[in-house]
Amino acid sequence: MSAEFGGTKVVCFDLGNTLIEFGPRQIAMQYERLTTKLVDMFGSCDATKLKEIRDRQIVAPYHDHYRENDVEECCRELIEGIFPVTATDEQVGELAEERYRVFVDIIELADEILPLLGALSERYRLALLSNFPCGRSIRDGIGKLGMTAHFDAIVVSGEVGWVKPDPRPYRELLEQLKSEPAECIYVGDNWLADVQGSKSIGMKSILTTEHVPYERFEPKPGDHDPDQRISHISELRDLLLV
Repeated sequence: MSAEFGGTKVVCFDLGNTLIEFGPRQIAMQYERLTTKLVDMFGSCDATKLKEIRDRQIVAPYHDHYRENDVEECCRELIEGIFPVTATDEQVGELAEERYRVFVDIIELADEILPLLGALSERYRLALLSNFPCGRSIRDGIGKLGMTAHFDAIVVSGEVGWVKPDPRPYRELLEQLKSEPAECIYVGDNWLADVQGSKSIGMKSILTTEHVPYERFEPKPGDHDPDQRISHISELRDLLLV
């Protein structure tokens, strides 16, 4: 184990672009499926408008004091931003259900992830903390991928109401784990949400740059540095298991 991680009892993970790829390729697949669904519902869809609205919605929490999006509100905004209609609750629910199905359908797991989690779980407790407005999508998605049993705690921002780097999702995770921040390492890809959020609450941090994220945040003066940087998730074996 790398010396700076001595005393670690819990390894906490982000999901998207950390344990699974969820970057521009997956976002494009999501937009294509949503476009198809809206064409089915309304007979047409301006894909450019859809992308413009969804791109804005994705980063909206970072401009609203880290308050997480409401899925149904986002679906209503999408319908009414593209079509000259007042969306019904039924239409909003139908589009929200399609968003759920798309997420679960498109996520994939690289071959090395389950063996890595299994090896880590022999030495550490593991946890998952993900920024995503729909908790059901995350929980059913990781269930499909066979990951759920590896985690002692799972927290999704949509179930807390706030996104990382706000401390509230981290506090919820620590409460579920009954652990202290100094006992935890957080592994994630997002400079703001994962590195600044975890370091601010007292965790150690590992920044992974394996995947291309769809949201980028540049370092600012006074920001915390991660304790380690890795270019591939498999490097955790050398850092935490050797």
